[in-house]
Amino acid sequence: MAVHYNKPPLSISDQAPLLLNRGLICTDKARLERYLSSIGYYRLSAYWLPFEHPSINGNRNHQFVHNTDFDKILGLYIFDRKLRLLVMEAIERVEVALRSQWSCSLALATNDSHAYMNPVLFKCPRRHIRNLAKIDREFDNSSETFIQHYKDSYNSPSFPPIWAVVETMTLGTLSHWFANTNDTETKKNIRTAFGLPNADIAEKVFHALTPVRNVCAHHSRLWNRRFTISLPHIKRFSTNLVPQNSPHHQAHYLYNYLVVMAFLMNAINPGSSWKSRLMDLLNTVTASNHKAMGFPDDWQERRLWLEP
Repeated sequence: MAVHYNKPPLSISDQAPLLLNRGLICTDKARLERYLSSIGYYRLSAYWLPFEHPSINGNRNHQFVHNTDFDKILGLYIFDRKLRLLVMEAIERVEVALRSQWSCSLALATNDSHAYMNPVLFKCPRRHIRNLAKIDREFDNSSETFIQHYKDSYNSPSFPPIWAVVETMTLGTLSHWFANTNDTETKKNIRTAFGLPNADIAEKVFHALTPVRNVCAHHSRLWNRRFTISLPHIKRFSTNLVPQNSPHHQAHYLYNYLVVMAFLMNAINPGSSWKSRLMDLLNTVTASNHKAMGFPDDWQERRLWLEP
């Protein structure tokens, strides 16, 4: 049964003693207060949760296990921040490549600079109308120089060419446009560029990567997050992936997404140092932290991670 929330707000000077009374070790109280002020109690609490005693009958204990030093919590927070930056780097490369591949392929296939405005080229007319309406809103509100140049220079067609419009699209928006595209040659070009076996798999991969991208873009906790949208089964990568039917929803945690990102990065940017930098970062945390991200025990022995 839901109850009224009645916890009072606490000042930074009250938050630090509360944590120390719960068993947190920090010899420099002023330093603890600085981090509580600059990061926030609520945000940091996601990183000290693994260091608390287990819940009792579903009620959080709040007491820290023996020898929980604040530096352990801060180290996990810093690891997660670095992880987000690396993941965002990979997804940015995917997003930019998808923009380029989709706009170029569709424009050349139709010999039409404004192909995206043609409803015949898309599966679902209603979805196409919704997608165009979103472009209309963004076009009206955009302060981008190239958008303003189009407004000042042209009165027809209503929107800029596809290679300009695509620069205003996020990965989530792009994934919807790609999924609704009818032209099979365009989809074939894109899935081939990303090393994916078919268009259906490509649609699902781009869709599944969108919430990962959003977590990183909003600086949210990534490390042990469980995602609701799982990746599709990709036979080509299967020896490196955690199976979809693994217990405890393991396939919904970060590991599988990192595997797919590593393959996509290799397809669009062969020779990238991204995977090696990721492994260097992963080696700074313990096996228990790997497990919290859905990593299998033998992950370092799998082919993807053994190859340079």
